[in-house]
Amino acid sequence: MATLRLLTASQNASSHKGEIAACTFSPDSRHALSGGWDGHLRLWDADSGLAISALKVGAKPVSACAISPEGDQWLAGSLDGILSRWEPASQRQISTFLAHTRPLSAIVFASDGKTVVTASWDCHLIMWSRTNERDGRTLTGHKDIVAGCRFTPNGRTLMSWSHDGTVRLWEVVRGRLSQTFSGHTDRVISAAISPDGSWAISGSRDGVLKLWDLDAECEAGSLHVDREIKSCFFLLHGETFATIQADGCLRLYSVPDMELETELETGLPIHCADLSPTGKQIALGCEDGRMYFVAVDGFDNVPLVVTATQTSKRTATRFQRLFGRSRITHSYTSTCPICRQSFEIPDHVPDKQVACPRCGRRLRVLGVVPMVGETAAVHSR
Repeated sequence: MATLRLLTASQNASSHKGEIAACTFSPDSRHALSGGWDGHLRLWDADSGLAISALKVGAKPVSACAISPEGDQWLAGSLDGILSRWEPASQRQISTFLAHTRPLSAIVFASDGKTVVTASWDCHLIMWSRTNERDGRTLTGHKDIVAGCRFTPNGRTLMSWSHDGTVRLWEVVRGRLSQTFSGHTDRVISAAISPDGSWAISGSRDGVLKLWDLDAECEAGSLHVDREIKSCFFLLHGETFATIQADGCLRLYSVPDMELETELETGLPIHCADLSPTGKQIALGCEDGRMYFVAVDGFDNVPLVVTATQTSKRTATRFQRLFGRSRITHSYTSTCPICRQSFEIPDHVPDKQVACPRCGRRLRVLGVVPMVGETAAVHSR
């Protein structure tokens, strides 16, 4: 069973001047980026808790931030609706433009790294291309602030949640609303999707956590917690989800029965949080302008859920080429969330267990996503 442990936070003088509004881990889990009320982005070392660099974005507070999958760009969204891109090493601004008419609340990359989705207080989500960022596709349907969004593991669906009390699913290719989950009586401020894409969890100001069955498209469970949930995440093995409360309490619950497994009282005034790509740490952005880190222990031997990327190519033997014939062959690759090593899977079998060739971590391959531009169909769990 997983447990939580607050790591010693550095008390160095470098911190945001005011609360932290948004935070995210780097792809390698070694650092966390935060956006603050002081208009800065700050980079933190996840091991020591030290703030190691700062970047002035503008006069307005930074309300959302993201790091590109390659780690070579920082994105910042501000209260004035501006979306800006930055090169971390040189701190050079790559681009800036008005993305929304009201503050940005979230910035999320698609798994291919070529699409960015922004959520805003203006009730809209916009899907942007990294190569043509000023021409976005707007998703309209929410009636109040869109608090956040996440892609499903197979990349075909985008989930969003809003202060209108709903959680919505969108078809990515068509940009069309496919499902609306209702049931909360107040604004939904946090949500997450399980690593296998089967479940979603949402937390609301009404003090209720709801578990949603995404396959059956219905509510699967409900739990009264009577505290504001700032963030929630599924752990990478898919059997547990974590909730981060505004009063500093972190809890782990089992899936799907929603039984409390463990909790940690930090006493911190938490505004935002993120789970590292390795699943071993949770970053907490707090009212005092500092980042704190919590270790997630106890599931090192449990297989982690991953998806595979399918690539297809046409091949032909010398004999087949004589007659103008060929055949399509498929290959499958996956990336270990622990060591970030990409490796090939000989044959894809649903629920196949493999070992990372680099670090030996056991992984469960539950889904396949075709590479962008490939003609192969997406295979779901």
